[in-house]
Amino acid sequence: MKLLSLLLSLLLGAAVLFSFLRPWEGMRSRESGAGKEPAAAPDAAPPALPERDATSAVNTAPKPADPDVAGATRAEPTTHLLAREQAEAQRSAALEDKSHATTPAPPETKLYFKVKVRDAGTLEAGLPKAETVVVIRLDGIAPRAADETCKKGDGTIWPCGAQARGALVHLIRTRAVTCTLPPGGEVPEFAARCSVMGQDLSAWLVRQGWATPKEDAEPALTEALHAAKTERLGLWSGE
Repeated sequence: MKLLSLLLSLLLGAAVLFSFLRPWEGMRSRESGAGKEPAAAPDAAPPALPERDATSAVNTAPKPADPDVAGATRAEPTTHLLAREQAEAQRSAALEDKSHATTPAPPETKLYFKVKVRDAGTLEAGLPKAETVVVIRLDGIAPRAADETCKKGDGTIWPCGAQARGALVHLIRTRAVTCTLPPGGEVPEFAARCSVMGQDLSAWLVRQGWATPKEDAEPALTEALHAAKTERLGLWSGE
């Protein structure tokens, strides 16, 4: 009985002692833990890109330019431009040559001074420092001879050739006459269109009724003849 009481006393004492020691151990643990810094958490790994985004980033990444392809791309427009300019220049040159071939050069002209009127269609011009005389027939008309006569409607004869010559002398007077030269140049006698102060002598003679146009003359002379006949001028005054 005494032994049992002793054991219970020992157990009770141990329990009391343990109850005192346990709070002391917890306090020491808290004090030791308060002096230490908490360990840093490991850095979070970056979120992985979705598979589609990663593929798009790879596909849209700029590709290095191919030097050969880039050079060809830059040279191609320049080559086409030069070729087009050369073709345009060749076409322009061909058109210019064609226009020169189809458009005859204007005839050469010469100015004659101290011209004499042989009849209402023939001029004489002496060459300076020469004894020769150049005979110029007015082209496009059929003139009356200087001594030719005409008959009026009432039967009267009149010197139409002399009057036609006198009309041409009055027009020219002492002024210089400009005449076109034949293709081979001046010769002792040739047919030409001549003018005085810009007035064509052949057209003037037909329009004033002192000459008739040839069959192959231009329409302008035919119209001038019709106007002279209508107005009864010159040779047509007695009709």
